[in-house]
Amino acid sequence: MKAFETTKVAARLLLVCVVGCDAEPALRPVSPQAERVRVETFEPPAGARLAGPIRASDGEGCGIGGTRGSLANATAALKEAAARRGLGFVKLTHVTKPYSGRDCYHVDYVLEGLGYYVDSPPTPAVAAAPSPPAECSPPCSPGYACSAGVCAAQCTPACSAEQVCRADRVCVPAATP
Repeated sequence: MKAFETTKVAARLLLVCVVGCDAEPALRPVSPQAERVRVETFEPPAGARLAGPIRASDGEGCGIGGTRGSLANATAALKEAAARRGLGFVKLTHVTKPYSGRDCYHVDYVLEGLGYYVDSPPTPAVAAAPSPPAECSPPCSPGYACSAGVCAAQCTPACSAEQVCRADRVCVPAATP
């Protein structure tokens, strides 16, 4: 009888994991600026100017101990990163989906592409009348700060003027148009 009870408990745990572990992560909202960014697999529109490589991901880690990502959230992160750089188009060059590696099952999505300016390169911000700060909803995670309604990574120490802070909070060289 004891073996039967143990099997029943194990079956319940397996069912909870199958139902809970397979759920798609919640879709993250995108800023109005990011909604205007096009992410495609084909060439950019005529007149677009190359800005350089761009990369974003969603999820991290391995197996049940990792945070499962989604293609939709990785695309949203890519759009946000492009919008922060003033880009209007991203040509996807590589998509890495969750996969089984030598050591574990990787649960993240990684999108890589080339960013393009479609109208004109971004111009430096001109001092304007202060507007009320846009709040991020939901609030930003630790290590991120709300900037114009978008959670942006905050590198510590801060990046130099020639660098940008990546979503994984690492300073990398800024792409030049």
